[in-house]
Amino acid sequence: MSEEPRFVSVGPEHARALAILFERNSTPAVTESFDPFPLVATEARRIALAPRQDGYYAMACGEELLGLSMLRGFDEGYEIPSFGIFVDHASQGRGIGRRLTVWTIDQARLRGCPAVRLSVYADNSAARSLYASLGFHEQERQAVERGGRPAEKLVMRLDLGA
Repeated sequence: MSEEPRFVSVGPEHARALAILFERNSTPAVTESFDPFPLVATEARRIALAPRQDGYYAMACGEELLGLSMLRGFDEGYEIPSFGIFVDHASQGRGIGRRLTVWTIDQARLRGCPAVRLSVYADNSAARSLYASLGFHEQERQAVERGGRPAEKLVMRLDLGA
């Protein structure tokens, strides 16, 4: 990387870069663990262009986006947002996920959120370890179907109180 990565709040100026990020990562390696919405250009444009309360963030290096995080649920009136993240498959293993997660949690604090929740597949040990190291604790387990097979999702929460 020639430039230092920076955090951005996704807006209209990121529509093209977000669509490229989604296209590059619309592979089973990513979509098997990240599935809140399809990684397609129309969804990238919606996220970048539509007015919203939900927060979508990225780590950028130059014009390229290296990962996406989000705090969702504000548009539906929830006080505690759902956190989600994925890192570009070509950028994994470089600490981007941790940095983007910490930064996004700080955005939740700045918004006055009392907590952040997330769902993670039980077999995603790397993500579970990251979340536990940041103070998230398991609240419940849910049996789900994933790719036609039974799976388990964990709901985790991080309290942000004073």
